[in-house]
Amino acid sequence: MPTSTEKVEPHPGERGFTLVELMVVLAILGLAATAVVLTLPGEERTVRSEADRLAARLAAARDVAVIEGRSISVNFAPSGYGFERRIDGAWQPLPGRAFAQRNWPNGIRFTAGDGQAAARVRFDRIGTSPTPQAVVLSGGDAREVVRISAMGEVSRGE
Repeated sequence: MPTSTEKVEPHPGERGFTLVELMVVLAILGLAATAVVLTLPGEERTVRSEADRLAARLAAARDVAVIEGRSISVNFAPSGYGFERRIDGAWQPLPGRAFAQRNWPNGIRFTAGDGQAAARVRFDRIGTSPTPQAVVLSGGDAREVVRISAMGEVSRGE
């Protein structure tokens, strides 16, 4: 057993990696990751992620309509969309960071399913939507559709 002042030599074959070897491996992994990210289509990814975000926010608005027992509307325009709730016969902005007005990211275009430039989706106090609608987001070659059924169900896809 070695004492605290004796140097312990590794056995043959028990040698670890040097710092230079580890740095070379990390540099190669970094280059490979960069190549993968650059080959992914950016517009499609942006449109898809924005459609996912919109579908989640619409579902949350429907849930708020049920929990509060009041109508919630989502107003769409070419510039973006925002949420309102009906209180004492008037529409007021829906509070909360999750329901803040959101502008469409650069390169994202919105059209209502019927081709209109503006739309309003409404969820009543039981979470249904009196008028089924579709919201189309597009950018470049990418296109995503978010649908709201008469039952208030929110889905993504063609």
